[in-house]
Amino acid sequence: VLQISDGTGGKKKVVILGTGWAGASFLRNIDTSLYDVHVVSPRNYFMFTPLLPSVTCGTVEARSIVEPIRNIVRKRGGAFRFWEAECYKIDPTSKKVHCKSGDGTNADANGEFVVDYDYLIVTVGAKPNTFNTPGVAENCHFLKEVEDAQKIRKSVMKCFERAALPNLTDEERKKNVHFVVIGGGPTGVEFAAELHDFVNEDLAKLYPDVKKYVNISVIEAGEHILTMFDKRITHFAEDKFKRTGIDLKTNFKVVKVSDKTITMSNPTTGEIAVPYGLAVWSTGIGTRPIIMDFMKQVGQGKQACASN
Repeated sequence: VLQISDGTGGKKKVVILGTGWAGASFLRNIDTSLYDVHVVSPRNYFMFTPLLPSVTCGTVEARSIVEPIRNIVRKRGGAFRFWEAECYKIDPTSKKVHCKSGDGTNADANGEFVVDYDYLIVTVGAKPNTFNTPGVAENCHFLKEVEDAQKIRKSVMKCFERAALPNLTDEERKKNVHFVVIGGGPTGVEFAAELHDFVNEDLAKLYPDVKKYVNISVIEAGEHILTMFDKRITHFAEDKFKRTGIDLKTNFKVVKVSDKTITMSNPTTGEIAVPYGLAVWSTGIGTRPIIMDFMKQVGQGKQACASN
């Protein structure tokens, strides 16, 4: 495994893991005349996450919400180094981070290298939280990365193309264009609204015979959506969904997802299985395994938390 331990001019070495909000902000503001700065991230760009749901429907192009990290390097006069790789282990005792690139470019062809540090800035972000619900990882889309948004857009178009085929029954058409969003937080609500506008303003013109079969459902385990905001925003969003025909199902908990149906439970109705064409899972975020492991090493295992 390649060991990278070079420093410059006796300066303390700062290693930043991640290029999200915290990492990019730190990078723009750190005084590189005082520190030798290295950045490691599997993403070679900073992404403006609030506009990610808009990318799913083409309202905003993906290139408009990203800024290459090497562009920040250029603006800072090349004052730090960037490596596109993923950190899979942090060793706080020896002050080293173990990284792996996806290309297998070193002599061992496994893409692994180790970077030592004096100061470590951990900004790797969080991962989607599936709550260990069976079938979610295999059958649902997530909305956390640019690639996720692009996959969703392709899948939406495939659903419409399938529903337009001549050999389908009405029930099969309805299944293909039943779009289900699990999670009534900001991401799920905004995606459902973007999808509704995309269907009604654009796809209805391209698929006039399919439009009548489209159904968009939002499933929320709690009593209301957007509970982290003021109640007035919650009521406004719920009323808006009702007026526009988005089917909002509250107090429903998804217990299983197969390739054809979503099974959910409600205290009143019990378990019901609903056929769907595309499902987007946006029920919140969880801590990445590398951070859980790191927190245990530094004696904070029970306090590990995730921030987006």
